[in-house]
Amino acid sequence: MVSNRLKKSVVSIPVLGYLARLAGLGLRLPKLYEQSVIRQHLTSSQIDQLQKSQLQTNGAIESLAKQNLEQSKTITAIQLIQDDLRGSFNLIEKNLSTKHPVGSKKKSGLDESFADDHILDNFYSNFEDQFRGSETMITKRLEEYLPYFNDSKVNFDKKPVLDIGSGRGEFLQLLKTNKVRAVGLDINYDMVKRSKDKSLEAVQDDALTHLLAAKSQSYGAITGFHIVEHIPFNNLMRIFISAHRALVSNGFVIFETPNPENIIVASSGFYTDPTHLNPLPPDLLAFALKSCGFREVEILRLHPVDAEPGKIAALPEELRFRFYGPRDYAVIGYK
Repeated sequence: MVSNRLKKSVVSIPVLGYLARLAGLGLRLPKLYEQSVIRQHLTSSQIDQLQKSQLQTNGAIESLAKQNLEQSKTITAIQLIQDDLRGSFNLIEKNLSTKHPVGSKKKSGLDESFADDHILDNFYSNFEDQFRGSETMITKRLEEYLPYFNDSKVNFDKKPVLDIGSGRGEFLQLLKTNKVRAVGLDINYDMVKRSKDKSLEAVQDDALTHLLAAKSQSYGAITGFHIVEHIPFNNLMRIFISAHRALVSNGFVIFETPNPENIIVASSGFYTDPTHLNPLPPDLLAFALKSCGFREVEILRLHPVDAEPGKIAALPEELRFRFYGPRDYAVIGYK
């Protein structure tokens, strides 16, 4: 307390106070100098740090510029690929939408399927007339399927039958006679024309394309007589899946095909038709339907060889079945 008062008294004296202040400043000069040096050092360090940061920033900017250039090149490449894909899709869409009149020539590749080559439409129509059997005989055979429609609770007026591969229209005509509405579907222009000439409802289209475009629960039943053996198995599975989606609840499918359990059919008869691909054993086709969601799948073996009983009576049962047994079979499944 006394020291502070003494300092104030000395400082208040004009000359002595001035000298005292100078002396005090002199005593503080070393400390002030030291602080100045420290500040200068800190400032230099900060400048160095800022310069380093600037260099790092410039490097980052250059790196980003390079990345941006690479991204621009990538985006340009992607845009070119998209343009190519868009052009390809447009070409595919155009080809799918192009309708080839009966007998017209269509440019085709070596791997084109028989059914897609429409210059052979007339050939296959004539082939059916020669080898399938008369329309009267086929209609008689198809009558055994009528109970499935008569016993069904589906309203076929609102949800019609879709007959895939409707051909000459025998089943369409049979259903029409029995007041069951049906729509035929065939890839062969000549077959569709023959059905329409009989005042039957039929459209020209590929089965898978048609079913993929169909609305859910559009049909009461979907049938296909001797068509599954013409279709690659992966596409056949897609057709089954799409058919299940297109059916109403409790709707059903019927697919009939040659029976390879009969040795004559499997080794010879099946290959008479140049559009056949592979025989399909009954258990395989039934399993395929089950795998696609169908229930109550059954196998119906049909059309055994018409032979005199006395001629085959002495044969073992296995041989009778393999040589004279059912030449066709059908699988039936419900949604």
